[in-house]
Amino acid sequence: MKNLMIMLILFLLTVGAKAQVGIIQDDDGYTNVREKPNGQSSIIHKLYNNEAFWFDYEEGIDINEWIPICIPKNSFSFSSTQPDCISGFIHKSKLKPLDKLQTFKGADFKFEYVIEPFKLNNRIVDRYNNAVVAISGRPVWGTDGDFPKTQVKSVNASVKGKKIEIHRALYSDIYECTNTFKVYKNGDSFIVYQWNSDGAGAYQIVWVFSKDELKQRLVGTRI
Repeated sequence: MKNLMIMLILFLLTVGAKAQVGIIQDDDGYTNVREKPNGQSSIIHKLYNNEAFWFDYEEGIDINEWIPICIPKNSFSFSSTQPDCISGFIHKSKLKPLDKLQTFKGADFKFEYVIEPFKLNNRIVDRYNNAVVAISGRPVWGTDGDFPKTQVKSVNASVKGKKIEIHRALYSDIYECTNTFKVYKNGDSFIVYQWNSDGAGAYQIVWVFSKDELKQRLVGTRI
């Protein structure tokens, strides 16, 4: 038990630092998340098709074919730049790393940031040791303590010509974005994945869309 707790703590401390992004692969459409790395352990959560989460597989954390994962507590990463997730285990056979999906090259899905120079516009800034850590109470993704150079003015997304509304709150904390990203299609879902940064404050962002709406935004960092 002691070794198990140490492993989970280490994983949580490094999630966002080393974690990769995955989804599940299960014919039932969902996978049980276990408290411990065995099939008899308590079920603490269920993951459904095309829900993105963090995992650390390539670093060798693999006990009895069970993979430690970190599941965001909300669907849109609204908390902070620190991990805000629940930890558990899924069986190795149920894991599908995002980068193992086939990239989508079709015209049915469109995604684009409208980017503009950063403007503070009298917004409140929180600092820690002179570093900018929050603007308007939101984390500053994409910098390493400096003010951003660019910000997102809006996000345009559509599926088969139908516009998908994306609220300003979902892009007001991400900075230094570019329109260089990968798009994956899994079932009826489209998944946008990219890295953004000012050169030092690199972060990953994942957008998951159904044919009708934005389902998830996952944001985190990795060394």
